Amino acid sequence: MGRNTGNTGLHDYNRAIRDIAASADWQSGRLARQMGRVVEVAARSMGVGRVGVWRLRTGRGALDCVCQYDDRHGLVEAGQSLDANRYPAYFAALADNRALAASDAVHDPRTAELAESYLVPMRITSLLDAPIWLDGEMVGVVCHEHVGELRDWRDEDVAFAGSMGDFAAMAMSQARYQRVEAAHERLERIIEATPDMIAIMSPDGYLIQMNPAGRKLLGLSAQADIGGYRSRDFLGEHTTYLLETEIRPALLHGGRWTGEALLREGTSCALPVSVVALAHRDAQGRLEYFSVVLRDLSAQKAIQREIEALNNELEARVRTRTQELETANRNLESFAYSVSHDLKAPLRGIEGYSRLLNSEYRDVLPDEAREYVDLIRVASERMDRMIEDILAYSRVQMRQLKPAPTDVRELVRQLLDEFEPHLRGGVEVTQDVEAAVLETDREGLTQILRNFLANALKFSRHAEPPRVRIEGRRHGRGYRFAVSDNGIGFDMRYHDRIFEIFHRLPNGDANGGTGIGLAIVARAAERLGGRVWAESTPGQGATFYFEQQDGLRP
Repeated sequence: MGRNTGNTGLHDYNRAIRDIAASADWQSGRLARQMGRVVEVAARSMGVGRVGVWRLRTGRGALDCVCQYDDRHGLVEAGQSLDANRYPAYFAALADNRALAASDAVHDPRTAELAESYLVPMRITSLLDAPIWLDGEMVGVVCHEHVGELRDWRDEDVAFAGSMGDFAAMAMSQARYQRVEAAHERLERIIEATPDMIAIMSPDGYLIQMNPAGRKLLGLSAQADIGGYRSRDFLGEHTTYLLETEIRPALLHGGRWTGEALLREGTSCALPVSVVALAHRDAQGRLEYFSVVLRDLSAQKAIQREIEALNNELEARVRTRTQELETANRNLESFAYSVSHDLKAPLRGIEGYSRLLNSEYRDVLPDEAREYVDLIRVASERMDRMIEDILAYSRVQMRQLKPAPTDVRELVRQLLDEFEPHLRGGVEVTQDVEAAVLETDREGLTQILRNFLANALKFSRHAEPPRVRIEGRRHGRGYRFAVSDNGIGFDMRYHDRIFEIFHRLPNGDANGGTGIGLAIVARAAERLGGRVWAESTPGQGATFYFEQQDGLRP
């Protein structure tokens, strides 16, 4: 069987090339229409089954068909891809040739690897592929695919195919230029509209280009020739010194400087600005120009000054208020001690005279009078305890905290030693305290646990036998104490009231309470940054908790 050599002459090819260049599709400047025109004219002029434009993917790992003309169907949808790893010989041949002419494509060593997956299924016998070169780099290929008997490619065929590659390269270059121009136009519109000053300066500091915001910031009219100005013309002595000693050296060595400066320093038009300056170099590393972005900080500085003034005023108010509170606290403490002293003096008189009356005249007093004397003595004793508790509550409020490392097991042991006389007579005490060291005010923590323990002993004294349990556990970054008893308990409806001063449970009088002890606990816990609460059921005892939420030492 003979080989097809084609019939189109050089004159016909030249006319086809002129037709492409003069066509409305080519003149439109639209890449899709230009490529469509190229592949259609190429297919008809060369008399091949298909012509396609394939673009090399970024990373050079594959060719993607972006436009294809079929002599039976016209322009058809593209979408095939060829992987470079799968067809290395073909990709290497494209990179090494002005045109790849394969008469017997199925057996040609440059294209044979395409046979099974592409050539045979598509019934392609001969290939004439022209690489597309752009800026010295292969970016794609125009593929002329012949279907039918083998075809010998003539020199004029190869030359025409190369021209199709050139047309594709021109279309891609024009599209790239259009994209760059569009990007430049968008960027220029953004720069023109931005409220910040954007300027470009020569290496010696003369202005080259500036946006309208920059002219306004520097006090220059829209018509002013900026080429005669240097950046230092708008700076004062201090900022000029900053420019020479810090900004310019940083730009020359590191390529970037950011900070704040002052324009027109020393004048009534002085203007604080933030600065972002960059040095731009060419491919050989030579300095080409500087760019700078300045933002007016006048409003920000004014707000900052206002905030500083408000902060200073607030700090002054806080200092004044603190002094007033300290004075009030000292006065309150003095008042508490004075009141307690003034109350205790007549109270001691009442108690003393009632004792004298009871000891010297008890035998001659009627039964009812003796009962009155006993009531006076009990009431005076209770009043004395209440005064002492008020003083204790006052001391909790006023005392300065002294945080220190505190071994919780040692603290509980000392507390039990303190209560040892009260634990005699059959009281069962158990403890389960996890070892830990707290950074806390030891006296405040001792006071909380002391009140818990005293409460437990008081309310369980009629139990058979009285039982008290002390527990301590790590809890997150803090530590939790619990003191339980098997006493009379209380109704949880009164839970919140028991930690308020002068508020007692309904049976508080029967147990000798003043209504201040748990209020002292709550206040001490608050000052330690912790919390207290209780759980109870009437007749089944109660458990009181204290948790210090932070301060657990590693």
